[in-house]
Amino acid sequence: MKTLARAGKVLPALALSLLAGPAALGAAPVLPPEAAKVARAFLFAFARNDRDAIQSMIPTDLANLYGPTPFARMPYLSKPRADGRVGALDFEGKMSDPGLPGKGTIVLRFVEEDGVKAWRVRQIYWYEKLPPEAEIPDKSPTSADRRQEPNLREAAKEFIHYWLAIDYRQMDRLVFHWWEVDRKPPKWVNMTDADLEARPTTLSGSRVDFVATLKVLRVVPKTVCGTFWLVQENGAWRVRPLTFAFLF
Repeated sequence: MKTLARAGKVLPALALSLLAGPAALGAAPVLPPEAAKVARAFLFAFARNDRDAIQSMIPTDLANLYGPTPFARMPYLSKPRADGRVGALDFEGKMSDPGLPGKGTIVLRFVEEDGVKAWRVRQIYWYEKLPPEAEIPDKSPTSADRRQEPNLREAAKEFIHYWLAIDYRQMDRLVFHWWEVDRKPPKWVNMTDADLEARPTTLSGSRVDFVATLKVLRVVPKTVCGTFWLVQENGAWRVRPLTFAFLF
């Protein structure tokens, strides 16, 4: 299968499963109107691949951009697999936010920077059960891909190490900034609405789960589900792009 990391190019077909976590942590929080406005604007910008709009809605301070790590400790990393420039591996362990599932997948991108090729973390997805429609590589199809598996594990481990150490500068060096990569707008998918639900969280900022309504080929209705965190910076609400999960 192809990867969720390619979700930034177009919004593909089916989206049937919401990121599910444990039971709510007490009373449901209320999402401020301005936060909801930014959340919807971010989703619509992502749907049309408007990178300029997306960049205007993400934090500029690294501490706000990445925030406290959801990992309580280094998780168990398993099943590294690569498929060309896209890699993934699964994680399982205790989270610092009990509202998050204790397992998920880290998606990485193979890049070349100043003549050096390396794996960079693109996105992190938490889920109780990954939907079958999720386009994540399930294996390394070639011998060249299989040789990259140890590198994937080391890249993810280093990234989480710096997150746990609250070293956002080193973290940022290990992140693939998908929001800075230009993409052509999708021609056959249109987002028409998005329902938002604030969720309890022990991390800084506000966690939001969403169900977005799409129309494929102008008439076929589809839904996409996911979650993300908003944080206030200089009096304005911003979306953290690394933990923005858009499940298919």
